[in-house]
This record gives sequence, C-alpha cells and structure tokens, in this order.
Amino acid sequence: MLLGSPRMVPWADHLTRLNAGAGEKAEWMAPPQVIEQVIWDYRQSQDWLNTSAIHWGRFAERVDDYTCGAYLQHQRNVLESLMHNREPRISSVVAASHELAVRHFSSDGLRCLLIDRQTARTISTLEYWKRKLVHRQRLGNTTFVYQMEYDMHDKRWKIAQLLQELSPVSGHKVHVTVSAEALTAAGRDS
Repeated sequence: MLLGSPRMVPWADHLTRLNAGAGEKAEWMAPPQVIEQVIWDYRQSQDWLNTSAIHWGRFAERVDDYTCGAYLQHQRNVLESLMHNREPRISSVVAASHELAVRHFSSDGLRCLLIDRQTARTISTLEYWKRKLVHRQRLGNTTFVYQMEYDMHDKRWKIAQLLQELSPVSGHKVHVTVSAEALTAAGRDS
C-alpha cells in the first residue's frame, strides 16, 4: 500500500500497536467498537449455523453470508457430504456458553483472531425430517481459535478459518499462544 493512499477500512488508521518491539508478543489492536462488531458478527454466525443446521436448504442459501475462505469451503464440503449420504438424515445442534476475545488484527485491519472459550456444551442430534430429538449429550469444555475476515462487499466480519481447537487441561483455562505464521505482522519487532 502506498504511503498517503486511502485505507481500505476506516479503522485501519486507528489500529494501535501493543507490545511493540517484543517480537512475537507484538500485535495490532483495533478500536473497541470494531472489536464489538467482530464479536457481534461472530455471534450472528454461530446463531445462524445452529438454526440452519436443521434446514440444509437455508444453510446452502446463506452459507456465504457468514463464512468465507477455507471455512466456507469446509462448510460446502460438509453440506455436499450430507446431501449425498445414503444413511438416515440427521442434524446436530451444539449449545454452549461462550467467552469471546478478539486479538491480533492484521496491519490492514481486515483480519483478526477470535478466541471462543466454550463451556456447558451440549449436542442435540435430531432426525432431519421429523425434527425429533434422537440423542443429547454433554461435551467437554473447549477453546476454538478462528481467523475472522472483514468482507467489504457485505460490510461484516465472517469466519474465514478454524485455526485450532484446544481442550482444557485439568479444568484450567487454556492459554492461547499465537504463531507469527497465523497473521502477517507489520513493523519492526524483532
């Protein structure tokens, strides 16, 4: 990007550098209202994924409204597999309490990481056609790390990739360490 050229998103000029000069600990952070928007869009995506899991047509129609990149391709592959599976059709809905954190924005402000610590997780398996509950079970606590990307056309943050799933050790919170490879860093921090 050329010096003095307009930024792609308005908050790019308001990113702040945390831990500058600290190598892999350095990161870009966006203003609070951008972080709130990432969380809002992520919650909408999760709500949509759960409600459309029991209606594959609705899922297929709007999957690109909430996902992009590798995650969108993964969702399309899952849907394709479900549609062509000769086994009895089922759908699953996961419910959980979410503790969300947003970190590590890219230097252009278009990508970030969203950390979703999920507790009190359950999965309900339903017969697809009758919507009848087949089975419900508790799942263990876990932490998901997603890469979120801002879609300038749709003016919303979308889930771009599941980077990692972490299970807690002995009931302790998981500390998430971000690899320098996950996002492109800018600045001289080494």
